[in-house]
Amino acid sequence: MLGVGLTLLAASLVSGAETASASTVVTVAAGQPGAAISPDALGLSFETSILGPNADGVRYFRPDNQPLLNLFATLGIKSLRIGGNSVDDPKGPLPREDDVRSFFEFARAARVKVIYSVRLQEGEPQSAARYARLIHDHYADVLDCFAIGNEPNYYQDYAVYLSKWKAIRDAVVAVYPEAKFCGPDQNPEPELIKKIVHDLGDPSGRLVQITQHNYPFGCSYENPGAGMKDVTALIPFDAAESREKMLSPAAYKIYEEIQRGMTEAVAGTPITFRLAETNSYWFSGLKGASDSYASALWALDYLHWWVAHGAAGLNFHTGDRTGGSVNLPCRYAAFATSANGYEVRPLSYGLKLFSLGGSGRSLPVSVSETAGQNVAAYATLEGDRVAAVTLINKTTGSEAQALRARISFDRALARRRGEAIFLTAKNHDVSVASGDVFLGGVAIGEDGRWQGEWTKLPRSAFGENTLELALPPASAVVVKVNLR
Repeated sequence: MLGVGLTLLAASLVSGAETASASTVVTVAAGQPGAAISPDALGLSFETSILGPNADGVRYFRPDNQPLLNLFATLGIKSLRIGGNSVDDPKGPLPREDDVRSFFEFARAARVKVIYSVRLQEGEPQSAARYARLIHDHYADVLDCFAIGNEPNYYQDYAVYLSKWKAIRDAVVAVYPEAKFCGPDQNPEPELIKKIVHDLGDPSGRLVQITQHNYPFGCSYENPGAGMKDVTALIPFDAAESREKMLSPAAYKIYEEIQRGMTEAVAGTPITFRLAETNSYWFSGLKGASDSYASALWALDYLHWWVAHGAAGLNFHTGDRTGGSVNLPCRYAAFATSANGYEVRPLSYGLKLFSLGGSGRSLPVSVSETAGQNVAAYATLEGDRVAAVTLINKTTGSEAQALRARISFDRALARRRGEAIFLTAKNHDVSVASGDVFLGGVAIGEDGRWQGEWTKLPRSAFGENTLELALPPASAVVVKVNLR
């Protein structure tokens, strides 16, 4: 019943823009389409350690894991990266051949491309070559590229790092001549990226993509060093303040600094860049923030911002638990294993809404300043005529008001017809968690299936080249219209 109520609420908001007390104008330059968004833009990242069987002998990634296959399809996941701290943890076992086979069989069934990481720290070229031969012989159609190592700042001497990286690359290429590589899978270090592009970016270097890690809001805990010895000594940051950081426009400055470094490094080359491991707060995320509804609005905005600024894609790090030497419950998980499949966390709803409005070519968008409002807007063009506009009302709190938005296009609308789908939460509360978040009026089930509905826009909402609708506080919408 709650889902039906939310659908009716969404319909009333579409036709009741005049009742909203704050307003903004969103201008979309539909006649100036930019670069195409990569079809593999939306991705997930998992620890290498997840490849092995659990205590019951069951693997997480297996081709008959239907709820997980359903969930990948529902969310629109197209890129799957394996790596993380555990790939370079010398205490951790390397995946067995059967583990790798099961993983790639799942990836093929899920129709995703794989970024597969091999060990660098204390890694052996012969070991990497064995994985490469297996993938070459059976799963070349599934592989995107190889990554070598994870966050290699343990090498203080760049020359040593480069030498070891090249040795593993050469061993892989010897058995997989067409192999492509990405790297360095490091936290933001512009100088390292420039060196990597310079030394490995030519055709013989085989590097096709720069990959970085980014947890823009820092650590989840005030004293992360304590967790290395005793996780119970960790002191988490305040959840309410952390949610505010996630939704603040000040976050864009953090993104801009990182994006600038990658853009400058690959300028003039065919190399692309990607955030191959990312999420809100590192050290497995922050309870009450990374697992709250705020993460859905943040992830939607974060994804759109990065692809609009040239990123080939983002892989959100997830899993039931994360880490290498420190193993913690994963608060920033997109979903977690449950009795009947997977508990879908709020973050997934942001990913799903991106998949509904984040394909095609990016369109320039401007938003008029609105006092007391925190609004983000993005637009894409699918084909030549279908425009998708994403609006995110990040205004929160007890005094937050619904937003009256007028979307103005520089091309006439083909007819007064369109549809919208809303992302909402119970009581417009950004602190709520799983069970109180809805997309198209319903939640995503444990079986990975979703039956949300688009709302038809009334003719009264349209002008010749405009559309008006209302958007509640702490909510988002994707609107699709046809252009002439």
